[in-house]
Amino acid sequence: MLRPGLTFAVAVVASAAAIACSNSPSSPTQSAVSIAAPSPLRPSADASLRFADQPIAVAVQNATMKGATGVIYTFEVATDSAFASKVQTKDNVSEGTNGQTTVQLDPLAGGKDYYWHARATGGGATSPFSPTYKFTIGPAVIVNSPVPIGPLAGATTTPRPALRVMNVTRTGPAGPFTYLFEIANSSAFTNVIVTATQTEGVDETGFIPSSDLPINATLYWRASGVDANTGVSSTPTAVQSFATRAFTQAETVAEQLGVPLWPGMQPSGNPGHATMGNDRTRGVGWNVQTLHYVPGNVSFQSPDIEMLRYFDLWDRGFDPDSAIAWMNANGYPSIAKWYPGPEKAVLGLKYVYIAARDKVVTNATWDMVLRVE
Repeated sequence: MLRPGLTFAVAVVASAAAIACSNSPSSPTQSAVSIAAPSPLRPSADASLRFADQPIAVAVQNATMKGATGVIYTFEVATDSAFASKVQTKDNVSEGTNGQTTVQLDPLAGGKDYYWHARATGGGATSPFSPTYKFTIGPAVIVNSPVPIGPLAGATTTPRPALRVMNVTRTGPAGPFTYLFEIANSSAFTNVIVTATQTEGVDETGFIPSSDLPINATLYWRASGVDANTGVSSTPTAVQSFATRAFTQAETVAEQLGVPLWPGMQPSGNPGHATMGNDRTRGVGWNVQTLHYVPGNVSFQSPDIEMLRYFDLWDRGFDPDSAIAWMNANGYPSIAKWYPGPEKAVLGLKYVYIAARDKVVTNATWDMVLRVE
């Protein structure tokens, strides 16, 4: 019978032999986890981006991995290639399923160079960082809202009003500008009835609808400036309202000429004090036509905008002398001269007379015809 101590020693040896057997070369071994660095995709190396292109998305081709699951990515952005001055870090970004992983950056300051790289983590292992790529964001373009000139809130206009704004002020490398004009039937602009894009003019930009707006309606308009190079758009102007009415006689002909009757200061008074006489036996009439001035051998268009403005003032109740004075005092300089009746009763212009037909004025209502001098 063996002593108890000897039995214990034999048991220990047997256990060690069993362990040695389990670690023999013929047994399977567990594979080590390994992850290679992801490859940068975009922004590409040395990419130049507009400030307006933000927010910017950075993307990598997924890392090559062995034995890892639940892989996540870390993206770093810095203003130096050594990443001593990091401006953004995006951690715990889940791996994309299309072979790429993408994250959107927060807005970055303009006019700067940036460096970015990324790495992957999974199964307790972390890859090296990807190669570092540099990209540049251009300077910020700031576009202020245009200032409305007219019609301003509460104005009454023709069915084709001239909408006008002062051009936007801007900073940064802004390119050519266009202006988006909108007309709606409510101040909320839920139902926009007219839109138009106009190329920027000198100091101011305007738009005249090509067809009549609804008559006797209250409408609303606004405009915004758009930088054609960057796509940066200003906030719209403050909303302005206007009420439409029918064209006057002068406005109707001015519309045919494609020229605003009163682009600046507007005269007072209501139409109804003059008629456009078109009896060709008494004058050449107010139909748009080409006339010939024999003494100077000059052909010219009649009526022109100055003739129409004088007629409009008479139509509003101005007498001839006060019409001349108003024109010269309000930004419409004129050399017209009034020759009162009974001898003439005509307003002399460059090539024509605006004449009171039969040299008669009845009840302060003019019947005006055009005559070539």
